[in-house]
Amino acid sequence: MAKKLAYERYLWFHGRLRGGKYPKLIDLAGRFEISRRQAAREIEFMRLFLEAPIEYSSEHGGYFYTSDNFQFPGLWASEEEIVSLIVSRRLAAAMPDRNLKKKLDSFLEKIGRNIDLDLSRLESRISLKNVRYYRVEAAIFSAVLLALSHDRQLAIVYSPGYAEGTAQRTVPQGDAGLTTRTVDPLHLLLYMGNWHLIAYCHRRRGIRDFLLSRMRGAEVLAEKTENRVAAGEIKEKIEKRYGIFFDGPATQVVLRFHPRSARTVCDQVWFPGQVSEIQDDGSLVLQFPVADFREIIRDLLPFASDVEVLEPQELRRLIAETIGRMAGIYQKE
Repeated sequence: MAKKLAYERYLWFHGRLRGGKYPKLIDLAGRFEISRRQAAREIEFMRLFLEAPIEYSSEHGGYFYTSDNFQFPGLWASEEEIVSLIVSRRLAAAMPDRNLKKKLDSFLEKIGRNIDLDLSRLESRISLKNVRYYRVEAAIFSAVLLALSHDRQLAIVYSPGYAEGTAQRTVPQGDAGLTTRTVDPLHLLLYMGNWHLIAYCHRRRGIRDFLLSRMRGAEVLAEKTENRVAAGEIKEKIEKRYGIFFDGPATQVVLRFHPRSARTVCDQVWFPGQVSEIQDDGSLVLQFPVADFREIIRDLLPFASDVEVLEPQELRRLIAETIGRMAGIYQKE
């Protein structure tokens, strides 16, 4: 018999008690293939920790409730759901807040006491390896989560990234270059190892994408967010556009991958609503909506001559210009 949650045993025994069946130790042990000693421990747990009014009846040779008012507390997870939670715990390696991780560990530990499943052993066999992820201060991450959960404005100290048209990152001297912003947090997104806060910026009077890795400070304010844009609208835009750039009209991009790369690409999901079709020559045609060409250009370059942009013409032109500039670097030698 498959292993069961201890909760399932409690729930079954509770049902028998509520039905006036006077269940016995042997009934519980036989039903779930456990020892009578284990069955006794389960009943004692119900008494002590669930405060179930259970007594033994010598007359009936079984147990009963002394009160009809007892309500059995609900449990919200099946064994499969708990296994999924363990996997999520491993994925939480991308979460910079150690306090949140500790709370999740504590929660799993509590669950683990009442199930016939070695959670620590399972977790030790699951790993996540991030490549080129960005560092985020734990205090900043916590402040962002708190502001999001309570619909509060957030004051952030933000560092500039790469200056437009320059090859080097702008490195502030002391506090030079840093800006203080008041924002209305709308959505938090983890994308390619980088945490993004999509928020309404009061200084710029519009929606902006703030990288948590560039925040040098964050403070939750008492003021409520003004909700100029619904958070659900932001989430919908993110889900309907390729990559991190979601603002602006969607343009359908059509790509053709050479048979050498088609086998790999056909196993990948570039976009949840993508349309892909294998051609007679073994090539793959892939289509999906894009709001901004900057990211798709970077993603296509590793495929070199194994990919061709069929549509739109503007993207074909940008790719050709990028390749030309790359070739120019090596022609100088």
